Amino acid sequence: GEAAVLVRGRSRLSVCVYMALVQLPTFSLLALVAIAVAEDHNSASWQIKAYGSAAPDFLAASATISDGENVLKKGTNGWTCMPANPRGMSDPDNGWLSAHEAMPVCFDAAGLDWMEGWMSQSKPVMKRDSYVWMLAGDMGEDNSTPMTMTQAEANGTWIESGPHLMLFPKDPESLDSWPDDPFKGEPYVMFKGTDYAHVMIPLPGYYAYSPADKAPKGFGGAGGGAEA
Repeated sequence: GEAAVLVRGRSRLSVCVYMALVQLPTFSLLALVAIAVAEDHNSASWQIKAYGSAAPDFLAASATISDGENVLKKGTNGWTCMPANPRGMSDPDNGWLSAHEAMPVCFDAAGLDWMEGWMSQSKPVMKRDSYVWMLAGDMGEDNSTPMTMTQAEANGTWIESGPHLMLFPKDPESLDSWPDDPFKGEPYVMFKGTDYAHVMIPLPGYYAYSPADKAPKGFGGAGGGAEA
């Protein structure tokens, strides 16, 4: 039937699996067909969707999308979305596992000034403050120490974030009196007292990756959120 047409010729399915598929309940069959035709995460189309997921759709639709080296889609609104996970891909042959692993950010020209300082590990020189979107979240940060790659290396509070908006200040010292507790549910400062101090503004789903005993009551996950 139609399901057989969908799966026929898919290189990832063996003949044995194909024979089994036609005997499965409809919901199981559809799930396996979806896996069989899953989009290649190295494709430009998947990357454009994944990196654009950093910002609201009305902003990402006209933004430039880059993989960090090449422009995948030229934008018109002065914003750029790109992956920002300094750890790199856990599976380079197959691309980022998810948008969450890629940690995409979406920024304007002032945000780019901050990003260039961050990537070169030098003090950002900015013309003005900037808001930067990160709606796919991140894979975890030491809230006090920049460029800490794993929770085992963290000296401060470790937090893996869900959707959030960030405020990158021209003058990081302007944030010295701000709170820096990431688990109260309010905007807080990350990397306080450093050249990279910025405000984290939690959005719905922010604590999906946080232990329930640390997140605001009723809003924590099991320490591992889900992302396609």
